[in-house]
Amino acid sequence: MTNEMNKLKIFLAFALLALGFSSCEDDALKATLKSDVAPNVLQSPASDTYVLTMDDKGEIMETFEWTSPDYGFQASTSYTLEIDLASNDFASAVDVVTSTTLKQIEVNVGAFNDLLLGLGLAPEEAGDIEMRVVSNIGSKVPLVYSNTITITATPYATSFPPIYGMGPGLTDWGPWPANAVEWQSTEYKKYETVTYFKNGQAFRWFAQLDWNPVSYNYPYFTTVDATFVNANDGDSNLKVAGASGWYKVNVDLGAKTVVATSVAEPVMYMTGAGIGGWDKPGSGSSIKMTYVKPGIFQADASFIKGETWRFFAQPDWSPISYNYPFFESVPDYFENAGDGDSNFRVKGTSGSLKITVDINTMTVTLGDPPLPKLYITGDDFGWGWGAGQYVEMVYNKTSGDFTYTATLTNGKLFRFFPQKDWNPSYNYSYFTTVDSELENQGAGTDENFKYVGTTGSRKITVNMDTKIESID
Repeated sequence: MTNEMNKLKIFLAFALLALGFSSCEDDALKATLKSDVAPNVLQSPASDTYVLTMDDKGEIMETFEWTSPDYGFQASTSYTLEIDLASNDFASAVDVVTSTTLKQIEVNVGAFNDLLLGLGLAPEEAGDIEMRVVSNIGSKVPLVYSNTITITATPYATSFPPIYGMGPGLTDWGPWPANAVEWQSTEYKKYETVTYFKNGQAFRWFAQLDWNPVSYNYPYFTTVDATFVNANDGDSNLKVAGASGWYKVNVDLGAKTVVATSVAEPVMYMTGAGIGGWDKPGSGSSIKMTYVKPGIFQADASFIKGETWRFFAQPDWSPISYNYPFFESVPDYFENAGDGDSNFRVKGTSGSLKITVDINTMTVTLGDPPLPKLYITGDDFGWGWGAGQYVEMVYNKTSGDFTYTATLTNGKLFRFFPQKDWNPSYNYSYFTTVDSELENQGAGTDENFKYVGTTGSRKITVNMDTKIESID
């Protein structure tokens, strides 16, 4: 008998032995797995009502606990805590957490808030949420579902898009966006700006840089400052009853109130030898910058190489001025003069440039601000930054939307990036509103977008201000 035949016999013997062991394992599983597995129990939490706040976003909201299903034997089990809107029968459930070792989990306020917003709950409004635990011991055994508990949760807002004033009481009835006046927001449904109003003229507020779909006229509000009255012009716009001038106006769309306070004109001056001479701000060759919105001013200036200058917040030398060290970001065109007052020194070539100063962010920029960028990479694109592995979305200055039409494949993943690099990035949990044809890849992962629609060409739209992602 040859060596080759001996090797073949040994191989066949081991193969038959392995098959025997496999058969025994299957028989053992069938013998020990209960035909009616007793489900586990999700314990009722300490409270059934939760009001989430941004101040607590890093805190623990609740610790959820559950028991193990009774499979009839000790099983290695994966537990997933999932939630959905009440009465939705978990048709659009999202995973809170998956664990293979714990039967309890601490849930973070901020992370849970993002999930609530992703489910469609409105900020500052209570909604009912159902929760359950899904147990899994393998593909050959049906999933086991715990009991369902219901809680009431109120999420907080994570983005604060502005509203816009439009009309001759401010500038004119269009066009967009040139004549829109922005009301900034740092709290949900609360807005503020300082701007110039014209007596006897009308205006109203809009929720977007367009005439539709949402606007707010005089009757929308329950309390309006006497500075404004109902224009009674067919559209019930607001009319400026106060004297023409500068006002700080606070709008609360939740309380439906408008408050106006007369203020001095916001001003900013540039002066110094770097722009023609150290004349008193408001005189000579000093430059009065154009007010854009609170804290932001622009001007066209002719800079002189090697000379110095600075900003002044009034038509005088004091009390407020801003020198080079005040700012966190300054173009390399300037440097710290190191002259005792730490003025700006022009180190670039002499010439005329547009300059923008933002006191809020402590930045100085030259030229038109660069347009924001947003890229997509993923399964359908290549997961990388080489040629053909990503796409750059198209930015619309008017709407603030990024759009791109791409072929999306059912079940495939992708993510958004503000640069051609991996960090930072924007995944599913970053957004407050996501199209129903997209799902979260899952907790404990990178939480990429998973496309669950029909494979084909789709238009992707993203707004980073409102944190809304949609597909058409």
